Amino acid sequence: MSASIDYDLQAERFNARPILLLVGVLFLTFLPRMLLSPLLLRMEQTFALSRAEGGALFLFISFGFSGAMLCSGFVAERLHHRGTIVLSLTLVGLSQLLLAAAINVLMLRLGFVLLGIGAGLYTPSGIATLTGVAHARHWGKALAMHEVGPVLGFFAAPLLVNVAVQVAHWRVLFSLLGLVCLVMAPTYKRVARGGRFPGAAPKPRHLLAIARHPAFWVVALFFILAAGLEVGVYSMLPTFLIVERGMSEPVANTLVAMSRLTALLLVVGSGLLADRLGAKLLIALAAISSGLATLLIGASTGAVLVVAVFLQPMLVAAFFPPGFVMMASVATDETRNLVVAMVIPIAYLFGGGLVPTVIGFLAEHGRFGTGFVIVGALMMASTAMLRTLPVKPAA
Repeated sequence: MSASIDYDLQAERFNARPILLLVGVLFLTFLPRMLLSPLLLRMEQTFALSRAEGGALFLFISFGFSGAMLCSGFVAERLHHRGTIVLSLTLVGLSQLLLAAAINVLMLRLGFVLLGIGAGLYTPSGIATLTGVAHARHWGKALAMHEVGPVLGFFAAPLLVNVAVQVAHWRVLFSLLGLVCLVMAPTYKRVARGGRFPGAAPKPRHLLAIARHPAFWVVALFFILAAGLEVGVYSMLPTFLIVERGMSEPVANTLVAMSRLTALLLVVGSGLLADRLGAKLLIALAAISSGLATLLIGASTGAVLVVAVFLQPMLVAAFFPPGFVMMASVATDETRNLVVAMVIPIAYLFGGGLVPTVIGFLAEHGRFGTGFVIVGALMMASTAMLRTLPVKPAA
C-alpha cells in the first residue's frame, strides 16, 4: 500500500529541469535551419541562385533531416538516446562551420544536408528522453515546454540575421552558433540524466506493428500539413513580404520574428488543455484556424496581412502539443522513438522541403501568394480525417 502511494505521489510531481535542458538542445539544433529563411535573398545573390534554386535549398536540409531520422533508431540503439543527442549537437556545430566557409554552391548544399542530418538525429531521441523523464499524465505539459525551443528559434533567427548583416556577415553568425553547439555537446553529456537507455532500431516487426495502426497514418498526414504551415510558410515568408508586398528587409525580418512570439501564447496552453480535454478537439481547432490564417497571408494586403502574419504562427503552434500526444498514444515505450522517426521525416520532407520549393516555383511564375492559399486550404480540409482518430486515452 505504501509503495503504491509513493508511486502515485511521484507521478503527480512534474520536474521541469530535464525538460528545460532538452529545450536548450532543441533550440540549438533548430535555430540554424531557420537562418536560411531570412538569409535566402542574400544567399541567392551570393551564389547566383534563381528563386526556385533558392527555395530548393530547404529541400537539401529536408533530405538530410529525413534520412537521419529514418536511420536514427540504429544510432540510438548503439549510443542510447543521450549519446545520440550529443552526436546531433556535434554534427549541427560542424555543419555550421562548413556553411560559414562555403565558397560555392556544392559546399553550401553539403553544409545544409549535414545540418539536416544533425538536426534529424535529435528529434526521436529528444521525444523519447522527454517522455521517459515525465509521467504520461504530464506529457502534454512536457511536450508544450519542449515546443518553446522551436518558437524561440523562429523568433531569434530573423533578429540574429538583422544584427549579423549590420555588424559583421552571415558567415560570422554561422561560425559563432557552430562553436556554441560544439561546446554544448560535451556539456550535455556531462549533466544530462535522462535518455540513458537504447532506442529501438527500425526492425520489420516494429515497423509493421506501427503501420497497422490506422491512427498512425492520419497523424502523419496532419503533421505533413502542420509542417507545411509552420516551416514551409516561414521559409518563404520574409522573401514574400519583401518581393510581393514591398517591405524592406529589416522590417520584414522584424515582423516575422515578432510574430513568432505569439506562438508562446498558445503552445503552453494547448499542452495543458490536451491533458484535460483531449487532443482530438484541439487538433480540429488548430487545423481550421491556422489554415485560414495561412490562406489570408497569401490573399491579403495591408492591415489584414499584418494580422494574419501575427496570428498564423500562434495557431499553428497550438497543433503540436496535442499532435505529439496523439502520436505518442499509437506506440509503446519501446517503439515511440520509431513513430517519431517515421512521421517527422515524411512531414518535414514534404512540409519543410517540398512546400517552399513549390512556393518558389510558383513565385517564378507570378503566383507567389497562391502557394500560401493552397497550403492553408489543405489544412482546413484535413479536418475531414478527424473522425478516424481515437479519443486520447485517459492518463
